[in-house]
Amino acid sequence: MRILLTAKDKAFSDRAQAVFTREDTILRVADRNELWERDTGTGGNEVILLQASSSASALRWCRVARRVRRTLPLIVCCDGCDSATVSTLLDEGADDVITSAITDGELLSRVRAVCRRARILELRVREHGPIVIDAEHRAAAVDGIPIPLRRAEYRLLSHLVANADRVVEVRELIEDVLGGVHTGDTAAVRVHLSQLRRKLGVAGAAIETVRGQGYRLAATISGAPKRTAPLRGDGTAGDLKIA
Repeated sequence: MRILLTAKDKAFSDRAQAVFTREDTILRVADRNELWERDTGTGGNEVILLQASSSASALRWCRVARRVRRTLPLIVCCDGCDSATVSTLLDEGADDVITSAITDGELLSRVRAVCRRARILELRVREHGPIVIDAEHRAAAVDGIPIPLRRAEYRLLSHLVANADRVVEVRELIEDVLGGVHTGDTAAVRVHLSQLRRKLGVAGAAIETVRGQGYRLAATISGAPKRTAPLRGDGTAGDLKIA
């Protein structure tokens, strides 16, 4: 595991370096302006750990990191963010949001969880019935028709498709996919899945609720109309986008 750390808070930077050094992890401290540099191939397997002093700064640099380094896992550390700001950071491309008060053990666990999610998305194309996930472009389609998904919706769908052979627990969706902490409140997951089902149309019926356990994809999806639009990622009509 390789980590690219950029932090304004020296105390957090020093602590992160100590934590990951103990874990025999390669950690590289960089100036924030390095986020503007596109991947050269040498840092393609890095996790970006971005610490910001304010929510405004966190949002600005999160957008920079995601725009320039589209596929690298990104963890944002910022104190004083309310739930709305955390939601915006996740929608803008952060894979997880933490605070500087996070314990050493939880910091390690969250980085590992983000890495697991990144590995799930490594396959370029994954299919389940008419649902197609294009990991390279972070996009989804049903019968070749692009479906505009927010990032949280895309993560949920990708995880369900990747684990179509089993029931996925709510705790797993909250902690490993959405980057939250499971406290028993499942409202956020239910809202995202409701919106996801609506956007998928007939194919949305494939997302089944297993009462008391979690969610799974149905083995078959019947009644979905066949489409002919191509699945493309070249910027032309039919390109797949995440809203």
